[in-house]
Amino acid sequence: MNRFFRLIPIWMQVVMVGLVVLALAWQALFQKSASGRLAGYNHTDRPIFSYWVNGNWGGNGGTTCCWSFKGDSAEVSWILSMTGEQQRQGIVEERHSINLPMPEHTRGDQYLHVHFLPGNKVDLVWSSEIRSPKLDQYREEFGK
Repeated sequence: MNRFFRLIPIWMQVVMVGLVVLALAWQALFQKSASGRLAGYNHTDRPIFSYWVNGNWGGNGGTTCCWSFKGDSAEVSWILSMTGEQQRQGIVEERHSINLPMPEHTRGDQYLHVHFLPGNKVDLVWSSEIRSPKLDQYREEFGK
């Protein structure tokens, strides 16, 4: 390895190291990215078959790991399924998608909680805990 570096002029070595440091600093300072787990909550009368946040699969409930979320917005896509009774009534599967601002994220936050609300609305909240800080509020409001 030493032989290789002896072949490169000192000024070029300095430039290469400078470019690496600059690239790392740029990414650390200007690339907004958060990583964590997805936790889904359904407060509607229809089952969620599957959902995604910025292309990261959230399953059909529970928690999935480990995802990276870049940017200031979140595209939430989901598929509404139906219960046996709803299927007998002729209700069909529906696909929905919505763009939302990415909620504030602090260093200790590990979970992006995705709340599916009546009227095809979605609420996102980051938390350091596996239990959503809004779970009791929505259960009281929607009974689910």
